[in-house]
Amino acid sequence: MTTLVGLNIVIAAVLGVLALLCAAASVTLGRNATLAWVSGALVNGTVQTLILTFGAGTAIEFFSAAVLAPLGFLLAGQAIAALVPGLPGRRMVIATVATLSATAVMLCWFGAPIAAQAAAFELACIVAMLDAAWRLQQRAFGQSHLLTALTIMVYVLAGFTVLRLAALPVHIGADVTFLSFSRSGSEALFLSAASLLTPIIIILLLARVITATIETFQHQSEHDSLTGLFNRRMMDAMTAEYGRSGAVIFCDIDHFKRVNDLYGHEAGDQVIRSFALLLNHSGHVAGRIGGEEFALLLPGCAAQEAADIAESIRIAFHQLTHATLPEDERLSASFGVAVHKASEPVRKAFARADSALYAAKAAGRNRVVVHNPHGHVPGTGSYGEQRAA
Repeated sequence: MTTLVGLNIVIAAVLGVLALLCAAASVTLGRNATLAWVSGALVNGTVQTLILTFGAGTAIEFFSAAVLAPLGFLLAGQAIAALVPGLPGRRMVIATVATLSATAVMLCWFGAPIAAQAAAFELACIVAMLDAAWRLQQRAFGQSHLLTALTIMVYVLAGFTVLRLAALPVHIGADVTFLSFSRSGSEALFLSAASLLTPIIIILLLARVITATIETFQHQSEHDSLTGLFNRRMMDAMTAEYGRSGAVIFCDIDHFKRVNDLYGHEAGDQVIRSFALLLNHSGHVAGRIGGEEFALLLPGCAAQEAADIAESIRIAFHQLTHATLPEDERLSASFGVAVHKASEPVRKAFARADSALYAAKAAGRNRVVVHNPHGHVPGTGSYGEQRAA
C-alpha cells in the first residue's frame, strides 16, 4: 500500500510539473489555447490522482469519479477543439456532460444503485471523448500521422469506456458499494488501460502542438505577414539553385506614396493586399520584395508569355475598385519582364527585370516593359518592348 501511495504521489507530481510547463509555454507562445486547455486537463488529473491516493473509500472519491473524470475529458476536448478549429461549438456537449455528472451526484445523494450512478458518469465520459474524437476525425484524420494516431487513441479509450459501461450490470449487484466497485477486477482493468492510453494521448497532443508551432514559425519566416506571399529572403532562397530557364516579372504599384498620404496607411495596406491577391491568383510563385514591390517566378515561360501574364494582371488591377478609396479612384502598376537561361543565376534576371521596371516607370507607368538586349523600340500604348540596359 505504501508503495502504491508513493507511486501515485510521483504521478501527481509529474502531472503537476507538466501542467506548469504547458501553462508557461502557452503564455510564451502568445496564450496558445491548446496548451492552456492541456494544462487545465493536467491539473485536473493531478487532483484526481491525489484524491485516489488520500481519499480512497470516502465520498470525495466518488466525487472525483463522477465530476472530475468527465471534466478532465471535457478539458482535453477543449484542447482538441482549439487544435482543429472551425467546427460547431461545444455548448451542447458541455451541457450534456454536466447534466450526466450532476445526475450521478444526485443518484448517489438519494442512494440509488451503484450501477445507475456509475452509468451516469460513464456516459458523461463517453460523450466528452466521442466529441473529441469526432472533431479530430472531421478535420485531421488522414492529414497528419500525429493527428491520425491521436484520433485512434481517443476512439480506443472511448471504446474501453463503452465496454466498461456495458459490463456494469454483470459486475455490479444490488448490494455492491462504490468502494467494492472501485476495487473490482474489471475496474482495475479499465484503470490500467486508461493509465496506459491517457499519457499516450497527452504526448501525441503535445507533439502536435509543438509541430504546429514549428510550422507556424516556419511559415512566418518564409512569408510576408501583410500579404501572405513569399518574402524577399524566401524568394532569394528559391532562386539560389533554380536550374531551369524561364522568366521573372518585377512589378510596382504606381504612386503608392500618394495613396498613403491621401487615404492613410490602412488604405495603403488594403491596396497592397488586393494587388497581392491578383498575383496569387496568377498561379505562379509570387513574393513581396519591398514595400509596394513584388516579383513573380515563371519557370519555363518565354518572354511573350510572361509579358501576357503581366499585362493581364496590369489590366485587372487598373480596373479594380478599392473599398478604402473613392469609388472612381483607379490605381495602376508597372511591370518589368526578363528571361533567363538554365545555366545562369536567376538573380541576373532579377536585375534585368528591375531595370525593365525602371524603364516602364520612366516611360509613363501603367505599362509592361520586356527587357530586350537588342534595343527594340517601345511599342505604343501601355504594353511595349524596350531595351532596359
